[in-house]
Order: sequence, then C-alpha cells, then structure tokens
Amino acid sequence: MDSKAVNLAIRSEIRPLLRGAGFSRCTARTFWRDHSDRVDVVNFQSFNSYNAGVLGITTYSFAINLGCYLRYIPNRYPIEGGADLREGDKISPKEYQCPMRGRLRRSYLDKACADTQIWYIDPRASNMGKALHDARMVLNKDGIPWFEQFTSPRSVYDILANQDEQMGRLWGFGRPGSPIRTYFAGYAAKASGLYQEAEANLVHAASTKSFELIRERILTDARRTV
Repeated sequence: MDSKAVNLAIRSEIRPLLRGAGFSRCTARTFWRDHSDRVDVVNFQSFNSYNAGVLGITTYSFAINLGCYLRYIPNRYPIEGGADLREGDKISPKEYQCPMRGRLRRSYLDKACADTQIWYIDPRASNMGKALHDARMVLNKDGIPWFEQFTSPRSVYDILANQDEQMGRLWGFGRPGSPIRTYFAGYAAKASGLYQEAEANLVHAASTKSFELIRERILTDARRTV
C-alpha cells in the first residue's frame, strides 16, 4: 500500500463528482474550478512520514482542504511575481495560497484517529473504500456548497468586515483589524464599488510595516477608487 493507490482511488471516487461540479482541471490530489473573478481549490492533503508519526496515522491518510483564490486581490509578494501560481495559461493556486481557506470533517467516528479532520487509512487499506465514500459524501454535502459564500466581491467584503471570528469553518485572512485582513478588505470593497471603504482599508494597510515594500502601489490603488 502506498500513496499512489490512494491517488488512483481519489481519481475513481472523487474526480467524477468534482468534474460534474465544474472542477475541470486537476492533478493527482488538487482540483481547480475557474471563474472570471476567482479560482476554487479542493486539495487532498497527504502526510510525510514525520507528520504521520507525530499524528499517529499512516502516510496515506488524508485531509481535505478548501481554498478560494480571489483574482481581484493583487498578489502581495511582488518579488515572487505570482509566477508560482501559473500552470500553462491558467492560474493554479495551491490551497495555502488562497485568502479564503477551510477544511472538511469526516462524518464517522474512528477509534484509530480522534481528529475528525483526517480520514485515516489503516496499514492494509482495508478501510479505504469507506474513507473515500465518506469523503465524496462530505464534499457533496459540505464542500461544494462552502464555495457559495464567495460568489461576489461584496459577499467577500462582508465576511472580511464582520468582526466575528469564524476560525472553525473559514480562515486565511487574519484576525479583525490585522494588516492582511484590511488589505484583503480594501480590494474586495474596491471590486464591489464601495470606494470609501476601499480607500479606508487600503490606506490603513499601506501604513503598516507588513506592506511597506508595496506601500506606494497600495496608495495608488486607493486613490484610484475615488
């Protein structure tokens, strides 16, 4: 048993569901769905031998990560230039490169693994069918609908402007008032036509040390909203 067998099982059990939902591009463990203003990402995370040992699981167990990459928020690392996001003529962000992130939970109890965010595969893979079937059901019930909250820049701005914490189901954009959150909120507001909110957030982000390398670019973008 190895990860290649899990990859084949993912392709057989999961790929038809996601393809039917519009995820038309994929590698062995990552799926992308393209929109004009965003890219949705589903990733089946594997575990290296060290992490698997710490967690007490096999290396071919998996977690399911979700991400939404927003095209209207500029890459904040200009030195990288965003080149690592591209795969041919498409933007192919990794889940961890997305400002909106989440993780699914399996629907059944497993005495061998208390963490419900991990689908444990035993050493003989005797439960792989059960795990993949549950992963497909959870993706269909919870995973695909998760992306509906990002269907417009305004809905994204409302999430970012909300001061309530949502770490149980959504993360990646920082705590309320943090530089990164105000940066994201500024560009989401700008894309929504909320120009006063955009300017206030972008000017605030530009004033912080976190964005000193691209301060002038942010301030220029803030002025363009007026």
